[in-house]
Amino acid sequence: MQGAGARGLWAAFALCACGVSEPDEVPPPPKPLVVLVTLESLRVDHVGAYGGVSPTRPDVPISPMLDAFAREATVYDRAHAVTSWTLSSHASLFTGLYPTAHQTRAPTARLGDGYVTLAERLREAGYQTGAVVSGPYLRRSHNLTQGFDWVDESSANPLQPRAHTDVTNPAMEAGLIRFIERVRDPERPFFLFAYFWDPHFDYLPPAPYDTLFVSEGSERIDVRDFDISDAIHPGIPAAQLDFILSQYAGEIRATDELLGRFFGLLRQRGLWDDALIIVTADHGEEFFEHGKKGHKKNLHVETVQVPLFVKYPAGRGAAPGTHDSRLVSLVDVVPTVLELAGAEPADPVHGRSLLAPPDPERPIFFELLSSWYVQRGSRTTAEVEDWAGIRVGDAKMLVRRDDPEGLAAAYYDLVSDPGEQHNLAASRPDEWAALASRLADQQRRAEADAQGFEPGGAAELDHEASARLCALGYLDCAGPTTP
Repeated sequence: MQGAGARGLWAAFALCACGVSEPDEVPPPPKPLVVLVTLESLRVDHVGAYGGVSPTRPDVPISPMLDAFAREATVYDRAHAVTSWTLSSHASLFTGLYPTAHQTRAPTARLGDGYVTLAERLREAGYQTGAVVSGPYLRRSHNLTQGFDWVDESSANPLQPRAHTDVTNPAMEAGLIRFIERVRDPERPFFLFAYFWDPHFDYLPPAPYDTLFVSEGSERIDVRDFDISDAIHPGIPAAQLDFILSQYAGEIRATDELLGRFFGLLRQRGLWDDALIIVTADHGEEFFEHGKKGHKKNLHVETVQVPLFVKYPAGRGAAPGTHDSRLVSLVDVVPTVLELAGAEPADPVHGRSLLAPPDPERPIFFELLSSWYVQRGSRTTAEVEDWAGIRVGDAKMLVRRDDPEGLAAAYYDLVSDPGEQHNLAASRPDEWAALASRLADQQRRAEADAQGFEPGGAAELDHEASARLCALGYLDCAGPTTP
């Protein structure tokens, strides 16, 4: 009887409860429009919002549009790419995985179909996805475009006999306008990715940017074939290096102004305030700070530290104009975007949302399979190195995985040596070993994560694409190589 009475009481309570209204659930915030921009080969010290100036004309603003954008965004002062070249960096940007895990490390690599990209996750969440890209590695052949409904890669096609001399900004601008004005579905949120190639060498900015940063003391030099020119070497006269830097700055300023016009279009169409807009670079650029030029040669600060600006949707994220000093990586972009879009990242993911509280002990990692083929007369020289690195706080360690003797091991104290000029590996073996152990743990994790995916194999490149990568020094197109 007691049990029956209890059941009756609960039944009566349930009946009464049916008529009691529950508090209204708070609806989720609307899905923000998402714009992701990468600028090729952009050094942090050439961006005004990071305190950067042109070394040849510090009186002339080098990135006024980005500097204005920074006042509406969060500026991540210690952001880093995972590597120092385009394909592998973008594969990490789109998957949230370090290179060993996404297996897109070689010059002809193709991202495997089984990997779930940022575009795919956003498309599943109801987004229209579009991309406007320039530069060879963002073409469909390397599969970084999977998940995009619409891709304009017209400016990524070879326009000149040598890929270095392509001028792609006008075509990029036309593609961006086309998406906003004609392709965009106003009934759906969109994800738009834009990759700007022109700051890549050769540095041949259009007028008036070709003279804007030239100082009186500069000595004009032929900047064509920058990567293989014997005239451009570590001992180059300072006046000639100044001219090269003036042309690099001109490329940045020209691209910066294009970006400003695009941002103006978003404002005009009422797409600005509630949008999530991220601007970064795939890597930096070296001008002999460590004896090399260009990129894809090492993992030093000038080629892996990158600008990262995030303009959060109105009312979300940090206040406009905030500087965030935490150590972050481009693998953090995927979880950040998906959190704001109300979607979950695929598993595994190595990144950490920028909306999460800072973790001062968090490590970030770097990898580089550097393979260059340099034509010297009738001989082709192959240069292949396998680098890895880790940074925790202000300590950084680098090692060559193809160097069993450990001769290339490096350890830097970035408080006293932000330019990474003084290798302390020999004098601080314990600190080096501690970071090496954490790097080895990450390598094992990445290898285990890679086991869940089929590698994408080699990209199917047409003749023009192959010729372009040869021109960039990424492929051997002259027959047998000389080690």
